[in-house]
Amino acid sequence: MNLNSLPNKYPLEQVRIQNLKNYLKDRGWEEEPFGRVTALKFKSPRPIRENKYLEILIPSKRELIDYTRIIEIAIEAISAFEGRSFEDVLSQVLILGDLLKVQISTPETKIGSIPINQGILLYECVNDLLVYSACAEISLQKAFPRKLKNATDFVETCLIGQSQYGSFIANIHCRLERPKQEVLFGDLTAPFGRKTLLRILRGLKNVEESIQEESPDPIVNNYREGLNANMCGTLVDIVRIGLGNDLKFSTNLEPIFPIPEDIRIDTSLRPSSEGYLREAEDILKGEISKEKRELSGYVFQLRRKPGEEGEKGIIKMFTVNEEGKLLPVKIKLDDEPYRLAIDAHKNEKMIRITGILEKVGSTWQLTEPECLEITDEDYESELRT
Repeated sequence: MNLNSLPNKYPLEQVRIQNLKNYLKDRGWEEEPFGRVTALKFKSPRPIRENKYLEILIPSKRELIDYTRIIEIAIEAISAFEGRSFEDVLSQVLILGDLLKVQISTPETKIGSIPINQGILLYECVNDLLVYSACAEISLQKAFPRKLKNATDFVETCLIGQSQYGSFIANIHCRLERPKQEVLFGDLTAPFGRKTLLRILRGLKNVEESIQEESPDPIVNNYREGLNANMCGTLVDIVRIGLGNDLKFSTNLEPIFPIPEDIRIDTSLRPSSEGYLREAEDILKGEISKEKRELSGYVFQLRRKPGEEGEKGIIKMFTVNEEGKLLPVKIKLDDEPYRLAIDAHKNEKMIRITGILEKVGSTWQLTEPECLEITDEDYESELRT
């Protein structure tokens, strides 16, 4: 029995006419007059041979008896013209977005399934990989103490696709915003979801370079475009799920958006990368703790015992973290900045201060504080907003 002949293998009935029209027009196919009201005719954006263009028909209404068959023939023609698989074209007709595939091939996954604990962990790790990549697109840092809300919001819009036989593949659809019609054929700026995936692909390329150079430097030195500490740690977890086997990462990138020349859409994550990823993670985490941070907020607590003039005073201030939540921070100050903090508290004004933000136990502290100043902002009005 030929499984490909089964009519229900693909969800063709879910393809809407507008989905297919958008897909074709976005890629430069031109709609042409056709003598039948039951079908729409499209001409390919470039000839398949000299002065010969590919023409396809799509249904004009869902009520046609052979609706799914016409859709199937059209997608087969499109996939042949684009040199891509039927499944890849169909997935992007149904969902405007990029597809990330993480393939695990072990003796246990040959039939297309995976032990439940490993499968759950794999999806959790891929989720975290996307989240921390998105975090870096929102705020470039070497490490993130927590996930940023906007990053988790983005990943919540992603969808899990089907796996397939022969190995277990985690298919993740990353939705993209549809570009406006007037900029379709101009210079399109990569949307947020695309940038998130490109960061992962560039990071995986850096991992391969680290293996070749036997050094974590390619990962560490390219954190601005590639992996941060959290992404390194997540990839270590994914390597372990592979049980000593290579893991394949591949992407089906929505072609309407330009793909940079330095991007490889297929790559492998080797077991030998674990040591370099761990070392890079430690280096990036260590370096982030030494970076100066400028905080703005308001003082809500001051403490210094009477007669302790010359000793450091302790203040606590509230600042807003990357998730938009209030973060209490403890700071030890010398006399002059401590007096400024008192004035700010007394006059209900915000302060701005620079130092090294780090977590000690369960408490956030700003060490090596400097440049404390009172701002003109009234924190009562800030709290009301």
